[in-house]
Amino acid sequence: MALPASVPVTALGLLAATACAVAGGPLFAAGRRALRLRQALGSLSEAPLTAEASGWVLVRGRVALASPLFAPLSGKPCAGYELEVCGDRSRVGGTVAERRAFQLECGGPTAFVSPERASWEAPVTAERTLSTSDPLPERLVELLESNAEIRWLRDRRAPLRIVERALENGSEITVLAVARREQAGVHVEEMELAATGTDDGLATTITSGDPAATPELWLVGDDAAGTGPRVFTRRPDVRALRPSPWRVALVGAGPALTLSGLIYLAWAASPLLARRF
Repeated sequence: MALPASVPVTALGLLAATACAVAGGPLFAAGRRALRLRQALGSLSEAPLTAEASGWVLVRGRVALASPLFAPLSGKPCAGYELEVCGDRSRVGGTVAERRAFQLECGGPTAFVSPERASWEAPVTAERTLSTSDPLPERLVELLESNAEIRWLRDRRAPLRIVERALENGSEITVLAVARREQAGVHVEEMELAATGTDDGLATTITSGDPAATPELWLVGDDAAGTGPRVFTRRPDVRALRPSPWRVALVGAGPALTLSGLIYLAWAASPLLARRF
């Protein structure tokens, strides 16, 4: 395949072609993730959780804490929280959050919900405006100092507006995730022992925990779809959660963009190759 002779070779064209060749790969990957997620949600509907559940599920139940945690403002026991902080009458600010694994009780089998890459749509549980003279609990100070934008506001002694969203214990929620069974309390680690002088280093595998423990049911994310568990306090519309056809179209647009860039670069290099040979 060759470009028409009328197509000029310019520095700007070379730069654009290089950008297209590089950008095609990430666009294809994003489109592939969107396609997988759209296929998974195509026929999915809310159903009771079963002990044999596997793959994508949409289930409803109640939050049960697996470890003690309290929301910083309301002080209520929760599985996790998110603090949205900004300057009073200002858009400058940031977000700090902490999420932990929790149990989902569905009236039958119980599943653990993973916090990894999770997205929680929790309700507002507390709001507070802090002036520069208000004393703050040490734990809240640590949380605010962990964010650069919030730390910048505090250094300038600006009043802070804090909105807390927490997933409280006992809340009724809907979880969209992938169900799978994982062995409880088993950790496998491979390590290399140092040489003794008479032999080389020896690789060995160390297993901790109880291999005979009953596997637990977990609700986790999907690596191929690039998503974690999604938690809703209201029943979601599954159709609205599906990626748009435009995102899915990146599966074809990405390779096309890369191919176009490579063709242009090859066309630009053809005179140099002709002179060499």
